[in-house]
Amino acid sequence: MPDITVPVPDDRTAEFYQFFGLWLAGSLTLPDGGSQSLPEASGDSSKRRNWTGSDDDREDARKLWSKMTSRAKGFYNLLIDAPGTKFTGNQIAKELSISNGANGVAGVLAWPGRYCLNMNRNLPQHWKDGEVGSPSVYWMDADVAALFAAVRSDLDG
Repeated sequence: MPDITVPVPDDRTAEFYQFFGLWLAGSLTLPDGGSQSLPEASGDSSKRRNWTGSDDDREDARKLWSKMTSRAKGFYNLLIDAPGTKFTGNQIAKELSISNGANGVAGVLAWPGRYCLNMNRNLPQHWKDGEVGSPSVYWMDADVAALFAAVRSDLDG
């Protein structure tokens, strides 16, 4: 896999990390709220399964949780323990001591995005780009949070 270096203007670094994380996950949300599908090699996010929190999702949730880094688990722990609460990237970064603020948070989601892509799933959390002048937010639905809380308890004690 080649390393690629791309110059990014300082004022657009956060946007780049968000874009890159979404690209790795296989979908992009455009500023107008629409979705842009990526080439087939990345997978069409509209054809991937969403997490429902049902028992049918448990095995995939176990696989995903077992592959996550401690940093990614920290991100998801925050969302699991506060279902439905919308956190900005900077709030998450501060809470979890992630360097580079919101940029670092987007980077934390790169590998979970790839794992989900390989399982033909979307990421278990939601993400919404902020309106002009407002930050992006992340959150997890209560049923999905309950599923991952149970998996976390099973696997991590």
